[in-house]
Amino acid sequence: MSNTARKLAAIRSRLAEVMELIAAIETEVEEPVSPSVWVETVVAAERFSIPVDSVRKLCRNGFGRKVGGRWQANLTLLRGYFAERDNRDAPSRVSGAILRS
Repeated sequence: MSNTARKLAAIRSRLAEVMELIAAIETEVEEPVSPSVWVETVVAAERFSIPVDSVRKLCRNGFGRKVGGRWQANLTLLRGYFAERDNRDAPSRVSGAILRS
């Protein structure tokens, strides 16, 4: 591996760490994430506790973009997707419990 390639790999690694910290801080303060915040798939996978392959699949389905041959995920879109999915499931569990009583 050339010196330039090592430097580039180190920069990408540090950038992923910084983006993960930004996502964690934004989550803690519960402020909306800017639509222009893009993170590596591994960062999104850790943020939403899902496998990296699942993040890549979501990226292919409109929640990401490819930059330099690598997928980047949009945190705003993913947050909305998971919020809608989780909220959609909650009423069905509640209504099912009410019907059984």
